[in-house]
Amino acid sequence: MFQSLKKLFVAFFIFILILVNSATGQCTQNEMHTGGSVVSTDELGNAKISESQSILLNPIEVKRDDGSIVQYYLHLKNPKSHTRTLLVILQGSDCNSIRKIKAIPRLRKVYLDADLLTVEKYGITEALSYSDEVERKDCPEVYLLHDHPEQRASDLDKVICTLRKNYHYSKIIVMGGSEGAIVANIITAQADYIDATVVFGSGGRFFLDDLLYSMKFSGLSKEELNRNIEGFKQFAEHILSHEPFELSMSNHGYLWWRKMLSLDQEELLAKIETPVLILQGEEDQSVSPTKATEMVKSLQAKGKTNIDYYLYPAYNHSLNLSSDDNSFERVIEDIKNWLSNKVL
Repeated sequence: MFQSLKKLFVAFFIFILILVNSATGQCTQNEMHTGGSVVSTDELGNAKISESQSILLNPIEVKRDDGSIVQYYLHLKNPKSHTRTLLVILQGSDCNSIRKIKAIPRLRKVYLDADLLTVEKYGITEALSYSDEVERKDCPEVYLLHDHPEQRASDLDKVICTLRKNYHYSKIIVMGGSEGAIVANIITAQADYIDATVVFGSGGRFFLDDLLYSMKFSGLSKEELNRNIEGFKQFAEHILSHEPFELSMSNHGYLWWRKMLSLDQEELLAKIETPVLILQGEEDQSVSPTKATEMVKSLQAKGKTNIDYYLYPAYNHSLNLSSDDNSFERVIEDIKNWLSNKVL
């Protein structure tokens, strides 16, 4: 999955050569910080916002159980108050600050009357420059050691629990694409406070199927492709059968690969009872549209009437959110209409 996955092959082959030669869902009390200082609250628990301490611009912090910091941003519709609805947007698998993801403003259009929450990944801050390189050399080591979908879901749960305590949101909508879709499904399956979930480019039941599908677009000959597919299957088997070891591939460490290759997305979605909208582009070259469709049909055959599925001909992995034209606006309107019918 995920952006430019076919670029990972160089790193993968290096790794193969090396081999040849050698609680989410429960809210707890958390202090909320912004710009390094604790945010004060009024008698209702609402954050008091001053001109010198705007949580629209500065990262807010909560502590993980291990003492490390989760940074997040809360964009209020009204800088002097908050709405009753919280929209959460999750980025994909790239090693970048959430503040520099260009698709966020477009996705935010699905519900402009909500407050917007975005959360940084483990070890990443706004100080990290933006890059679309899959193997960027300045990706923080602490990120490679700790980042994976379950960690992101845990961080998100901690942040949302803090905001529910301080802001009393009555509706929470979670939306994510690619890896962000996986995170959205994880937290929705585990928590009881998500009212609706919107995901796109999430692929089928198993991550390995989507990876092998993406290899078809690598431009390799049939013989080379078959050899690489077999090699990657061996890599996946090695990850799943061995204890943690040092690894950095496609800006991900061992834990990320282990968690992703172990994930059963159909099993996750089967646990969700609230409304879910799954969107998929037919021209997606990172995950398999066929596998995504098969998974949804399987869930619906099992009686999962809470899941809706929209398939878009000629749309890519990001549903054209990164395109220069306005084709993505159709997707935004579809999401807006779906939310209006389901939860708003």
